[in-house]
Amino acid sequence: MAAGPQPPETMTPRQLDRRRRVLDAVHALLSERPPRDIQVKDIADRAQVSLAAIYRYFASKEHLLTEALVDWAEEGGRAYERRPPSGTISEQLTAIVRRGLRAYRKSPQYAVVFLEVTVSRDPHAIETWGRLNALVDGGMRAILEPLEPDVAHHVRRTIGHAWVGGLFDCVHGRTTYAELEDTMVAACRLLVEPLEPR
Repeated sequence: MAAGPQPPETMTPRQLDRRRRVLDAVHALLSERPPRDIQVKDIADRAQVSLAAIYRYFASKEHLLTEALVDWAEEGGRAYERRPPSGTISEQLTAIVRRGLRAYRKSPQYAVVFLEVTVSRDPHAIETWGRLNALVDGGMRAILEPLEPDVAHHVRRTIGHAWVGGLFDCVHGRTTYAELEDTMVAACRLLVEPLEPR
């Protein structure tokens, strides 16, 4: 990975506070306008930090938006709940899919961010995106553990591809989040129920 922004684990409390203000500014601005209409200068002004400070902590706007997306998922707990779901494998999988989709339904601006940062070539954004994938994939991986590893891998990949395609359709007005939830729940059941241990 190319040299770039300062890693959070090396920051002083004052730097971490400044970085936190930047992420909070991104969240506030995302509640007001689409990501494409947000400039880094807007973020600096809202956070009351210099542009130089932002680029000390984030390599690019794409990197910053990806960090904000992960922050929304991790710290806000909106994209998942820490309490594991119960029931059959299919029921558990549909529960976490429902939670994620309801989070995006409640805060659709993050679905727009999700789609925009998936195509980023910034190596720091890609690394941060990997953390989001690990967060989501980890939940599915634990639920699908009783299945054969190769089968579980393909189920996770299939659900992931359907998720991205479904969010694309929601963001572009081709379907609703309620319709996508119904489709994703049906897909989870069709994929997993025949594989349930008897």
